[in-house]
Formats: sequence, C-alpha cells, structure tokens
Amino acid sequence: MLDEYKRKRNFKATPEPNGNKNPNDENSIITDNTYIPNKNKSIQSKPRFVIQKHEATKLHYDFRLESVKENVLLSWAIPKGPSLDPSIRRLAIQTEDHPVDYLLFEGIIPEGNYGAGTVIVWDFGEYSIEKKIPSKSTAREYAGEIYELEDVSEILKKDRKITFTLCGQKLIGKFSLVKINPENHWLLIKQNDEFAHRSLHDAGNSQNDITESSPASILTGRTNKDILKYKNEKSSEKYNKDQKIVTRYSTETTANSDIFNNVEDGNLDTDNQSTIHKLEQIYFEASKPMLSSLADKPFNSKDWVFEIKWDGVRAITLVNIQNKTCTIKSRTGDIITHRYPELEKALEIAFNKGISENYIIIDGEIVILDEDGYPNFQDHQKRMNIDSLQSINILSNRYPAVYYVFDILYLDNDDIKELPFIERREILTNLIKKENEKIRLSDFVEKIGIDVFESVKNINLEGVIAKHKRSKYQSGIRSKYWLKIKNIKTQDCIVIGYTRGEGNRKSYFGSLLLAAIDNSQNGTSINTNDGVDSQDNSQLRFIGHTGSGFSFENLHIIHQKLREIEIPICPIRNVPYLNRETVWIKPITVIEVKFNDWTNNKIMRAPIFLRIRNDKPPSQCIIETPSVRTSNRIMNKISKYEDNSDNSKINKSENNTKRGNHLTETNNQFSNLKKEFWIATKDHPAITKGDLIEYYDKMNEQLLPFLQDRPLSLSRYPDGIYGRAFYQKDWKSEKPPYVRTAQVYSESNDGEINYIVCNNNETLLWLINLGCIEIHPWNSRVNDYRQCNRKDNIEKKQCGLNYPDFIVFDLDPYINIVDGNGSKEPGYSLKAFRATVEIAYSLRDIFDELNFKSYVKTSGKTGLHIFLPIINLYTFKQARDFAKIISQILNKRNPGKITTEWKTTVRKGKVFFDYNQNAIGKTLASIFSARPIENAPISVPLQWEELADIVPTDFTIMTVPGIYKRKINPWKDILSCKQNPEEILKGISDFKV
Repeated sequence: MLDEYKRKRNFKATPEPNGNKNPNDENSIITDNTYIPNKNKSIQSKPRFVIQKHEATKLHYDFRLESVKENVLLSWAIPKGPSLDPSIRRLAIQTEDHPVDYLLFEGIIPEGNYGAGTVIVWDFGEYSIEKKIPSKSTAREYAGEIYELEDVSEILKKDRKITFTLCGQKLIGKFSLVKINPENHWLLIKQNDEFAHRSLHDAGNSQNDITESSPASILTGRTNKDILKYKNEKSSEKYNKDQKIVTRYSTETTANSDIFNNVEDGNLDTDNQSTIHKLEQIYFEASKPMLSSLADKPFNSKDWVFEIKWDGVRAITLVNIQNKTCTIKSRTGDIITHRYPELEKALEIAFNKGISENYIIIDGEIVILDEDGYPNFQDHQKRMNIDSLQSINILSNRYPAVYYVFDILYLDNDDIKELPFIERREILTNLIKKENEKIRLSDFVEKIGIDVFESVKNINLEGVIAKHKRSKYQSGIRSKYWLKIKNIKTQDCIVIGYTRGEGNRKSYFGSLLLAAIDNSQNGTSINTNDGVDSQDNSQLRFIGHTGSGFSFENLHIIHQKLREIEIPICPIRNVPYLNRETVWIKPITVIEVKFNDWTNNKIMRAPIFLRIRNDKPPSQCIIETPSVRTSNRIMNKISKYEDNSDNSKINKSENNTKRGNHLTETNNQFSNLKKEFWIATKDHPAITKGDLIEYYDKMNEQLLPFLQDRPLSLSRYPDGIYGRAFYQKDWKSEKPPYVRTAQVYSESNDGEINYIVCNNNETLLWLINLGCIEIHPWNSRVNDYRQCNRKDNIEKKQCGLNYPDFIVFDLDPYINIVDGNGSKEPGYSLKAFRATVEIAYSLRDIFDELNFKSYVKTSGKTGLHIFLPIINLYTFKQARDFAKIISQILNKRNPGKITTEWKTTVRKGKVFFDYNQNAIGKTLASIFSARPIENAPISVPLQWEELADIVPTDFTIMTVPGIYKRKINPWKDILSCKQNPEEILKGISDFKV
C-alpha cells in the first residue's frame, strides 16, 4: 500500500521515513486517556492520528488516520486546515498512504524533493470509530457501555462518510469526512458537540480559527518558520529552565519518529525517564485553565460545591516527582517559576509518596495573604513581572505567596480531566500533604451556596466559584459547569486609547477608553485561545471610559506604558462618543475596573480603576454579563447535563406571557405607540408601532453589527402596512445628535445624497419611530466619511462604498402564480418555498466544491438570500461578474428550473435568480429586519441544515426574540470571514459543471 509513497520519494535526499520500519506499541505516545486508580490498563490502545502543517509550494495541513489493520496512515491534504466550527466545511483531498513511522515526522524536506518545504506536527492524539455492537471486553466497564472499534480502512472501502472522535491536543470531539466529487475529494466537518465552537471570524476575530490561534508544533513549540530558523541547532538544545519548556529536536530525530516509547510500570531506565519527561512537557504545554461563566446570583444545590474565588494569579503547575522539580505557568502561558522561589521549594516536597510515581499537573491560584489571612492583590502586583533575582528574593520574604490548589489534570501518564470533579478532588486530597503551609488545598462546601456567598461577602472577598460535582475539566473552555458569583461587579477591560490629562494630571492622562470582546451570541463555551491576540479586533466593543481610582504611581506606570504603543487610528470599529481629544493605542493592555451596572447598550456605569492585569491576555477580556441565570429550574437543568436543545425549552413559558415594554427609559422619544401597524388576524392580535419598536430594541445587539457604517435606504410606513408608504434616501430634516449621516455622491442626481447611517441603538429606534418597518443597508461600508461626496472619489478605496463585503444572490419563486398575474411578485406558498430551497442547496453545493463559505437567510417574504463574505478588495463590478459566472453554472446544473430574466412575465414556473443585486447602492432587507406584509414576518439568518425543515412564516415579530435568545446566531462570524474570490476561482477551469 506504500508503493506510491515510495515512488514519489528519494530517501537518500529526504529525511522522511522510508516505510521499511514496522512500528509497534512501543511507539505509542498515548496508551490510555483514562485514569484507573489500580493501574489496570487496557492492553490495546486506540489508533492514532496526526495533523502535520506542511509549508510547501502552498501551505496546507496533512491529516492522517492510522489503519491498524493495514499498518499505514490514510492521508488527506486540507488546504485551509481543520475547523472547530460545525458550519464550516473544509475540502480534504485524499492522497497516497503514508507509513506509520511518519506519525511524528517533523523537519525540512529539501528543495528538489517531492513536497519540499517545512513540516511540523500541528496536532497528535488518538481517535476512535464506534460500532453499535457492545464489546465483550470488561477492561473498562467502569466507564459505562463500551463499543468495539472498527478499522478506518474497512469503512473507507464501503462508505462515503466516516465519523470519528479525535482526542488530540488541539482537536477534540467528533468529526466527519464526507466524500464528494471528484472521487478523491472529501469534506472535513466538525460535528456539533460540546467541543465545537463558532469561528470568530466575529468574537469576530480570526479568533476561533484554531489554525491561526494555535499555529505551532505540539512537539517542539516551533512554527514552520522556526524550523528554518533553527535548522542548524543541535537536537538536544533546550531553553533555560525559566523559559518555556520546549525541547528542540533536530530533523533527524523527528524523522525517525521514535522519540517516544511506552513506559512499563516499575521498570524505568534512563531512556524511559527521558520519554516521560518529553511526555510531561507535551501535556503541560497543551494544558490551559478551565474558566468559569458568570452567574447572576448565589444558589443552593446538592449537585454543586462552592469555593472561595481567590484574588490572585491563576497557575498551572507541572511537578516532576522523580526529579523533585516543578514548573509554574500563568494563564497566558508564561513560565513564572522563578518569580515564586518559596513555592518552587514547597512544591518539590508537597505531595504524599506512593500516589504518583513520575509527575503531576495541577491547577490553582497563587495568592498573597495579608496579616489577617485575606488575599491582597495590591501586594501581589509588586511581585508580578519582576525578573531580578535580588528583587525576587527580597519580595518573596516581604510578601510570601501561598498556592491554593483546586484541581488536577494529569497523574503520571494518565489524563484524568474526564473524571468527575468530585473524583479528581479525592485524588488531590490524598495527594497533598496537610502540613505544607505554602501548598494548600482550596476547600469547598457542598449544597449551601447562598450561605457561603454571604460569608464571603461579609469579609469582603471577591466572590464564590460554584462547580458541578460531575463536571469534567474542559481545558481552555469557559464552561457553564463552573460558575463565578461575584461580590462586586468587575470587568477586565482592554485599553484602546486615552484622553490627555488636565490640571494635576497634565503630564499623564485624563481617562482611559475601554473595550472588551462581545461574545454575547456565542453561548457558554468559549475557547480562550481565541481573541484579540490574533490581531483581529472586529469583535472588540467599546464599553466606557474610566478616569478615577488611579494613584499617582499608577498614573505614571500606565501612561509610560501607553505612550510606547500609540497608533494613529482607532483600533475598533465604533466608539459612540468621545469626551475630548483621544490618543489611540494598540489593544494589548488589560486593566480591571469595578462598576455599578451595565446600560442597555452595554456601557459600564461609573467604572473605577482597580488594577493592571498583566496576568491576563486580551483574548480573555470577555464582556461579563451573567450567562447563567441561577433559578432553581435552570440549575436543575444543568444538574441533569441536558443539552442545548433541552435548555432551549426552559424559557418556553416566557414566550406565552404577554409582551412587556422595555422602553420605559426612552418612552418620551416616541410617538403614537398604540397605532396599529398590523391589524389583528386569527394568528395574532393587532401589532402596534410600540410592539415594532420593542422588537427592534430586543434585537439591537444582533442587528446593529450588520448596519455599522452602511448607508440606509429608508422604507417608511408611518401609518402601518396598509397606509401610505414611501422610500427615502436623502435626509434633509433635523435629526438628534446621536444620528450620523454620510454624504454620498449620486451619479443619477449629479450631486450628493445625505444618507442616514445607523451605528447605535438610539438611531435604530429613532428610525423605527419614523415608521421604518424594514431596514435596507448597503452591502458596502464607508471607510472615510469625508471621501464619498465627490464624483472622483466615490469609486475609490478611500471612500469604500464601491468595495462590497458580500457577493449576494436573491432567490424568488415564481412557481404558483396565476395566469395573467405574471407581472406581480407571487404570494407565499410552501410548495414554492421548497422549490427555492432546492435551488439554494444546489447553489450551496457549488460553493462547497469551490471551498467558499456561504450564508443563507429567509427574505422574510417568499424567497431566500445567499451571502458570500469576501475581502473588500474587489469592486461591485467584479462581484457582479463573479455572481454571473455562478448563475451560469447553477443554470446548467438545474436546466429549466431557474431564470435570470428581468421581465417578470417570463418567470412563471421558475425560481428567479437575481445576481444583479451586486451593484453600488443596491440593497436587500437586513437580517432581523421586519417585512411590511401580513403577520409581520422577519428575515432571519439560518444554518444551511435548517432550510430543509423550517417554515419561514414561523419567524415573526412575536416569535423571533424568543427563538434567537436561545439560539446562536448562524451569521455571527460573517463580518470577519474574509474570503478571496480570486484565489478560489484559480481552480474554476477544472470545475465540473
């Protein structure tokens, strides 16, 4: 099976393995992922997988699954790499089988050889494919029902779909490979499980793109560029102890793929100890802290335990029992062992003998206690970021640290993160010596969370952490099974700018402008590797100013730091107001503030500076509003570990109650709230103007990002859908100060038009009060508001309006129209909608084959809108030309079913496919826009999979707020998904119509 592999390679010239070696179990890195107290392990290990990042002619990722039966690695090349987003389908091209000893190959394939370039081991682990036949084996009965494993080579011969579970360092959970045409083309798709998350080409960010947020090798910590940089270094070279623990391997060492061997219990020779040392480094490097979600109030529950929320520095620690050494790293991944010498000494002797033979990895909080035994973070800050040995020794005596340990991740080579929390804590209790004052077990209390919180509040501690007894340790995840209940409202913020100081602050700054990541649409699980660290700031949201709480020492330190990172432009898309002249800075500095509450627009009320947070990366500065409401009903739901679909039923009764009015703060801005905009029908009572305003007020957070900096064509119905209606583009009347306009040159008017731009909720509600039932934004944005009002600028990049963010397709069915009525837009019918869905799926298939991510929404009327997000380097004309090519391909695949004819009289019996919407100034109804027809339907974003079952008339003003309160917005990453049509079309000549 390796003939093709060997034929392509000259093994005298390439360091790749020649395939003649026959690896057996001794090469297995991970023999068992489950902690078994009595050490009775299953003899047979799971098959392995590897993903190698290969920078050859083009960068791609080689995905390989071990076939135990055939003793080869089945291989696929993935041009864009894997994704953890179930909505993203990544093309995977099957290539030749590779030898099993290729598993850990990492190095340089020299020029002139097949695949010349650098290769790193981007991820590695085990995988399983489950049969539905219960196993007779009793080796792991404690784990519940067991399934036999079927070899991947057998499935590959008979099925066009392979579903498997990966257990790697970066990729965890279920994935599928689905075969498409041509024969060797597959799609790699993440299944929607607890390890899935949406690509924050939203929280925007190229943030939840795992390939961007985690680019390096899991073996060596190197990137592909590092491989070139360090190619002449010796294989045994290591970083100093106080730097990141990463062993550098030479090309020759990694090429042999035998750097790891199984370890036999009780028989550790020098080589085996070296293997354990490498293993512990890999596990330690991959270990990231599990984070808690914010809850609104304390609660009691027999299924939960409650700990003090320690006010210190989060730290994951590796302790080598054999060598009596330890390494401590912060939540940012920095090695901080040298800063706490008193803990380093204490950790080396802190554990009872006999429980661990080799090493442990634990999680906890380093705290500086005052003389009364309470955490003092101000004193702790004096020790942070100090690297002078003399200063460290002085400070460690003056402000000694205590390490409160609250979890354990690894015990020797056993990954015990999957064990229930209560069992992990039992192991930890037996492991830590009680007499060690520096290393303490963080105690918890069961059931009585309200009493614990009141006690913590009385002594003015930070708060309480609630942990579900059966929770697994979800490394790098913000989980709903760990909850934090705060005594004081605090928020970690990213500083994005400062105003110049006055008076006694003339030499410093007046106030700091603050932002944080808005993950409000992402549910409760957040991957902490993602965020502004990846240099995509599109998800950052302005949350207020702070000018109080600073000592003169802090003013000097912060001002000096900020001056070094000044930039010329605002680093985020929108700052709704400025107090005075502002200096912008790189969004990398983190501070913590306390505040009274959030406004409706997510601005902090009265924020006061507390401290600088050097221990926290910007990517973890999430806007913290309670993601878990701790009513008994909901806590019972969580206690039963019900999935999202079950949890979506929790608020069902809320939807059946009479709608309240959210507008009490701003009612004086509105008029005629009781005017009927939709008359009563058998399906709903009359819908008033007040109901419409309330709908948009509820949906503003989901809608506003799609309106930002886009001119609006106003569709006004001041007397409701049955009254007079008119379109308005040019706004010449007075307007409130918070409403912004853009002067845009119009060729048809031979002059400028004053377009309304909706950049805040106040403007949105003002527009609805004018009778704007539906919202029609442009598909392009204003880059510079001063550059669009002249004829010679309108099409230039400085203006921005000729460079769309999307290529759009409008599908309208003309299926069931009455003879003689061909000139009118057809009414709604489910049959016609299903015909449109069929065409939309055919269009989606084309985009999938082109590896082009597409998004779909209902039009709110009879049809569908499909959007392709693109990098805005192309003009509307280029977008239209692309759309026309797609229409031709679609027409050939669906002969007689679609039409692009503009005359409505010739559309009868077909789906009208309109690609002419790709023109400057053309608009479609925005997502979450109401439509001025009977029953008040809404244009809603959908997952492609939902199209097959939904009825678009189910989405109305009355139902949508409840539906999308419980559901992740399928379009939440569209604004940061930047695709290049030119790159995608390079292969169009080979495209099969």
